[in-house]
Formats: sequence, C-alpha cells, structure tokens
Amino acid sequence: MCEIDCCLWGKDSGLPAPYSVVCHLIDTAAVAGALWDVWFDEAVRGRLAAEIRLSVAEMRAAVCFWAGLHDVGKISPSFQVKVRSLFDRLLASGRYGEAAAGESGMPLHHSEVTHWVLAELLADFGYPHSNRARKSVAHQIGQLLGGHHGRFWAKLTNEELVAPRLHRLGMGSGDEWRQQCRAHVEVLQRLTGARSAPEAPISSSVAVLLAGLVIVADWLASQESFIVPRMPAPGRAASSKDLEEHWSSAVREAPGVVERAGLGRAQFQDMHFGEMFDFAPNSLQSSLVEYLPGLVDGAGLLLVTAPPGDGKTEAAWWSASLMARRCGLGGVGFAMPTMATVDAMHRRVAGFAERSLAGTAALTRVHGMSWLSSDADGEAPIDASRIIATGEASRWLQTSLRGLLAPLSVFTIDQALTGVLPVRYNVLRLLGLSGKALVIDEAHAYGPWMHELLLVLLKWLGALRVPVVVLSATLTGASARSLVDAYLQGSCPKKGRERATARWEPCYPGWVYADGASGEISEPRAVESDRARSLRLVREPVRTGVQTTHADHRLAVIRKRLRAVVDGGGCVLVICTTVAEAQETWEFLDTWLGEERERGAESLPELHLLHARFRAGDRAKRTAACESAFGKAGRRPRSAILVGTQIVEQSFDLDFDLIITDLAPVALLLQRSGRCVRHRDDRAGVDPHADRRPPWMPADPTVVVLDPEDASGKCDPPAAWRAVYHADLLNATSALLRQYEGRPVAVPGDVQTLVDAVYDHSFSALRLSAGAEQERHEAWHAERLAEEAADKHLAAMVHIRPPSDVGTDLHRLSTASTPVGRELVTTRLGADSARVVCVYEQGSGHWTLDEAGSLEVPGWGAKKRLNRDMAKLLARFVIPVPGRWVRGRPELHDAVPESWRANASTRDWLPLVMRRQADEWLGELAPGRVQYGPSGLRVLSG
Repeated sequence: MCEIDCCLWGKDSGLPAPYSVVCHLIDTAAVAGALWDVWFDEAVRGRLAAEIRLSVAEMRAAVCFWAGLHDVGKISPSFQVKVRSLFDRLLASGRYGEAAAGESGMPLHHSEVTHWVLAELLADFGYPHSNRARKSVAHQIGQLLGGHHGRFWAKLTNEELVAPRLHRLGMGSGDEWRQQCRAHVEVLQRLTGARSAPEAPISSSVAVLLAGLVIVADWLASQESFIVPRMPAPGRAASSKDLEEHWSSAVREAPGVVERAGLGRAQFQDMHFGEMFDFAPNSLQSSLVEYLPGLVDGAGLLLVTAPPGDGKTEAAWWSASLMARRCGLGGVGFAMPTMATVDAMHRRVAGFAERSLAGTAALTRVHGMSWLSSDADGEAPIDASRIIATGEASRWLQTSLRGLLAPLSVFTIDQALTGVLPVRYNVLRLLGLSGKALVIDEAHAYGPWMHELLLVLLKWLGALRVPVVVLSATLTGASARSLVDAYLQGSCPKKGRERATARWEPCYPGWVYADGASGEISEPRAVESDRARSLRLVREPVRTGVQTTHADHRLAVIRKRLRAVVDGGGCVLVICTTVAEAQETWEFLDTWLGEERERGAESLPELHLLHARFRAGDRAKRTAACESAFGKAGRRPRSAILVGTQIVEQSFDLDFDLIITDLAPVALLLQRSGRCVRHRDDRAGVDPHADRRPPWMPADPTVVVLDPEDASGKCDPPAAWRAVYHADLLNATSALLRQYEGRPVAVPGDVQTLVDAVYDHSFSALRLSAGAEQERHEAWHAERLAEEAADKHLAAMVHIRPPSDVGTDLHRLSTASTPVGRELVTTRLGADSARVVCVYEQGSGHWTLDEAGSLEVPGWGAKKRLNRDMAKLLARFVIPVPGRWVRGRPELHDAVPESWRANASTRDWLPLVMRRQADEWLGELAPGRVQYGPSGLRVLSG
C-alpha cells in the first residue's frame, strides 16, 4: 500500500496548523457511526440494511466507510492549491509530477472530484461497476458522496466512466494522485471494516437518508472544538499504528460530539391519554385512543378534520407519539403555516414533552426569526448553537437547517417544503423530517402552489417511512383525498396508484388512517363533536365607494356594532383583510373612543392592535398582551376591542364575545368563528369567563361579516380584498350568507357541506341572477382557475421529482425543469416579503434604532463588527414588508452595512432611513412616504 502523505491538507482555516485529509476522513467516519447509532433505532437500521442486502453490522461499517470518503476529492491539485504555501511544499517533494502545477488552475470543486474519483476507484474495492451510470453502484456511491456540499453533480457519461481523469483536468493526472486516493480509501476500509458492498443500486429514499447523514457527520467533525485537541504532533508520520490510534480516539469521542449537538432521541412513554394530559379525552380524542393503536403497525398517514377548539393539537401529539414509537423514531415535528403559529405551538409542545417524555430531548423552533425569541437560549437542554465551528459548519448551526434535525421541532411549513425544491441541502431537510413523526397543522391554509409542493413532500415522506398526522379545521373532500393518495403513492407506489382511482369521503368531524405498507385506507370514522353548537353568520352590508361619513361605510358600521361594547362591556375581535385597513380601523376607533372620553364616558374599552407590520419586539409584546387578556387563563378585561388581521385566526387560543370580520371565503370565516366564545363548554355547564360575559351577548356565538355591496346591492369586493382572496370565492360566500341569513349554521354538522359548496363551481345554492352578475362571477371563477393552474404548473416545473422517478441518478434531486433561484423561493414560500429596519438620522453621522436617539444602530459604519448580542438587538427592530415595497429601490440595498452582509441572519435586512421633517420621522419606500408609530409601519402617501 502506498504510504499516506500527511502533507495533503484537508482543513486549515481557523486552525493552529493544517489538518491532514486522512485525519478529517477518519474523524467523519467515526462521527457517522455515532450518528447511525442515534438517529435510527434497531428496527429501522435493520430495514435499511435489508433493503441493500447487508447485515446491520455490515451496513454500519459501510456508512462509516462512505462518510469518510466524502472528502477524498481534496486529494487533487485543484483543491490543494487553495493554500499556495502548502501546495508549493507538495510540489517541492517531487512526488506529484510537473503536470500538477498546470492542473491547479482548473475550476473544479473537490466534491465533484470525489464523485468522479469514487465512480472509478470503488470498482477496485468490490463495488458493482458498469460503463452505464444507472447500473453502477460505484458511481451511485460516488455521486452520493459528491453531494456532501448540498448539491449532486451530473452523472458521468459512458466515456467519462471508463477514464474519469482524462476528462477532468484538475483531478490529478499523475500516478501519485491516483495512488494517494487509493491509499486513503484502503485505510478507511481497513479501519471501518467495510468489506461488503451493496449488490445493486440503492433506492432514492435510502440514498437521501445516507446523504443527509454524511453532511451532518462532516459538519460535526469540522468543528474547531473537535479538531484542535486531536491534531497530530508535528512531524508525526501516518503509520498504521498512528492511524489506528487516531481512529480509536475518534470513535471514543464521536458519541459525545453527537450528544452535545443536541441530536439525541426523544423517548416517548407509553401513556394513557389521561396520564399525558390533565383532562379526560373528548369524543375525537377518545375515538383515536380506542381505535388508532389497532391500525398503526408502521408508517402511515392520519388525517384528522375537526372544528377549531376540538382538541386537535392534543390528539395530534398523542397520535404522533404513538406512531413514532411504533415506527422506531425518536422525535415529533410540527409544521405550521406562519411564524406566529410556530411561536404559539412551541410553548404547547414544550408542555406536552415535559409530561410525556422519559429523559430530555432538544426542542427547537424553526423560522426566519426564531433565534430572536426571548426564551430561545433556554429551549433545549443542550444549546447546540454555541458550538464553535469553522466555515460552513458555523453558518449551518446558526440557521434553520440544524433546527430541523432536533428530535423535537416546531417549524413553518416552508422549512419542510423547501426539501422538495432543488435547492442546496434539500436532502438535509428531508433527513430532519425522517427522524420523527410529522404533524402538518392547518392543512387548509395552503394555496395551490404550496398544496402542490405538499403533495410531492408527502410522496417523499411515504417513501421515507415517515408517519404523518394531517390536521385541518376546514378541508375540501378533494383536497383531503389528494393528500392521502400522495402519501400512499410514495410508500407503496403500485398500490398507491390503485388507491388514487378510488373515491372516499372524509368525515367531519372525524379521522381516517392510511397504512403506508399495505396501502389500505381505514373506513373514515365520524365522531360527535363535544363542542357542537349553533353559529350565527350575520351578514352586515357595507357600501363600497362612499365616504367614511356615510352611514353604510365599513368604519361606520363597525362603530355602530361596537356601541354595545362601549355601553355594556365585553370583548370583541375585529378582523381586517389588510394591514392598512387594520391601521385605519384602529386609528378610527381610537379617535372615536377619545371623543367618547371627552363627552364624559367612563370605563371605555381597551383598544388593542395586532398585525405583522410592527417591529419584531413590539409585535411580541402585543401578542403576549393579547394572550394575557383574551387567553383561557387571561385576566379577561371587562371591556376590550382587538383589531387584527388574519394572523389571529390560527393557533391562538383566544376567546371573544363577538367577532366582526371583513368578508372572506367561508372556510376562513368558520376558522375565525373558533375564536368566538371559544372557552365556553355548554355541555359541561362550564364557562371560565361567565362573570365577564356582557349582557348584550347573543345566545349563539355570532360572527358579523362585513359584506361589501355596490349601490345596486351586489357583492363588490374592494380591489385590496381581491388581492388577498379570489373574487369568486368572496362572491360565492356572499351568496351563501344571503341564503343562510336568519338561519343558524350547525357546527360541525354543516361545515363540510359549506366548504365544499363554495369551492364547487356547480354550487346551485348561489342562485346568481342571469346576466351581468352571472357573467362577472364566471369571469372571476375563470380567473381563479387560471391562477391556480399557473401555480400548479409552476410548482410542477420547480419541484424535484418524486422518489419513484429519481431512480439511481441523484442529480435529479438538485435539478428541475426550471431553475429555482433564491427569489422564487422567497416570493412563493415567503409570501413575497422583505425585512426592513428603521434607522434614524440624529445628525453628525449618528444613527439610532429609536426616535429618541438612545440606541445606536448595531454594526453601523465601515469598521463595525456585528456579534450575536448586537444582531439579537437589531432583530427586535426588524419589520416585515411586502417584497414589492423594496424592489427597484437600490438606495435601500446599497445602504446595507458590510457587517450586516457578513452575518447569515442579517444579510437580507435593509436599513430604512428615517429623517425628521417638521415634527415627524419619515422614510421612503415604493408605495410612498412611511412612518412608524403606535399603529406600526404605515404608508402616508402614494
């Protein structure tokens, strides 16, 4: 065997001396073994090993061997030249030939060299090889390991497979480069004991898990805290004894590295529902407790549909913990629609975990601003974010990617959906989801684009044997069937396709279970809601195109409805379609209440405002105040009004005596109704807020819907509303409200019928008159269908292929028919949002975060540096705005300080310059002048 050359360096940045390639390869192999032991339980390890026809011991050895090979591509002139002094030392040895100097200028990434080298070299170590990439196990392993930087390289052609080094200058054409690569492979094979190779190509689902595990092992092994104490003494040779000692040391230390990273397993206790929670199960929960254990014998999908407030979250936690135990998984993840819902759910999951886990497990929340949360530093027993690492590892540990790998995690749905887009490290997201039972909450909240991506994700989750719980308060039957069928197409493709032709109807409320192994769907099981009630959807016409002084103007009607609150107390929620309307409504009511105060009125209602366009710190305080006032254990003021946007309709456990809302699709109106008299249990005769209910409150929970009309009395949604909701759904809902006028809505009895009806174009109950009104509705309907078709088509163009179509070519995980840029992901999954920070010019080059001039802007100035505490302070002043507000305004982007650009968390934040004009601080965005005040960031002029 060729002697290992320790002058071939693998790590250098931030280290006291270069770290040899062979040491890093050994380290990564050892860490991969520790990850294998922790990430998968015995049953899962057995299943994965059996799939590639190896024993469990052989599979573990192979995983260590492959992970160690990930950086063999660094044994190339194109990489070694990155540190010129070290490369010159190599050339001076005379071992690497004169051609190496010429090849060093080739723009070849070392991960691509890994792919090409191993596609040829592994054939010499017993791996099945073919001159066709799709049949070559050696090529597939090379391609898998070449993807350790997050993207997989294109498969080699027949000619390239025969002689890779002839087709890629920069790999090293001299014999010494080839011999060193071979020697490193031999050392790793000997140390890991990986003598057995797969007989056939690995399935795409197993390849995804292995690729993700290699990435994590590489990053953990790249930490300075791990490398520095293990650096060989100067002059130490890479003898067999030296390498065996290094391997033994790495094997001993690797489990601790994994544990300190917070990548352990959650131990779910087998508990009765009553033990897990402090109350007896309701009808929905009891049904699951009684029947679900008899159905779960591995991975599957559970679909639960029930009205808001029916205990779906507790049902999901109990079911997910059951499914995780049965599948041998060590975690649970909750996917939520928004950052606000993630924060709210995070607190609940922490409580569930405390009661139902044996031991401890890391719990993370994952969204763009999660690290800002006040309790973020204490949300896991081990704070992995404080691990000091180099290069990519350091950046990764501060981003959302690491958070998904925690055994317990709560995250926005986009974090999961990005796993099926051809973006960098998508396999790492899929690995994070694979280690746990996944709960997808608020499934009804996703539009066509996200629904299409969700179908692809479910196919991958099915193939990865991930148990899934889908929760929805209002979901059409067609949507429900599509989710179940997608999962089955991934878990058992043949049976899944057969099931896709079968029609079944979900029960509401109720649940259905699809078995991932057999493809069988249980009989949908209906349950009786313990919160069955009559709901009043009261249509309140408001005139469009009239002055605010008009009696039928939206604001005037709201004021009229709130008169009872001023006179008799009570808590009312007013939901507005846009932030601008919420600000206008709050300012109108604030002025009105001020006038009432001047007239001598006493005990006026508190007035709250909650929407997304506040500074992050201000929004957190407002959210906490609302939960403190209107939550189940809140102080419950005698009289209060909360003006908000759609953010209050999901996952906030708030209770109001009356809801006034702008017109929205009926599914959302029903969702919002769950915040009306939410905490009253009529059957049990319990109302924790009985002593605070106002005398004017209707007997039935009531939602007043502001229905916009033109002068002729026809539904006329304002343009701003049509930009948020499809006009035909608003029109259909308006017609439905007219039909139900004076009649109660049975919840949950009428819910599924109403939701399906509005989305069904043949909805005969619309009774739209012939002529212009019908033509207008048809035009709106055609417009919606066109937009949805465009969204679905775009999603189909950009998502990765489902597992059945990937085959052995892993490059398909990194490509799509249409390139996916960062802007597309941001605008589609991030709702086209940007983030700005108001910076106030105080004069003499002094800039602050506040109007008073007391808080200096962190990192402002050419030589300023941004540390963690400074970034956290800055984050409390971030304001989300529509992306269109900052596009085409280079002055915003040019003003970003270098210290912000250098920080992964702050690099996309834009400073919004605020200058004093008269007595006001004003800035400029695309819509016009803006000002920050009590109502948040608002536009003053167009």
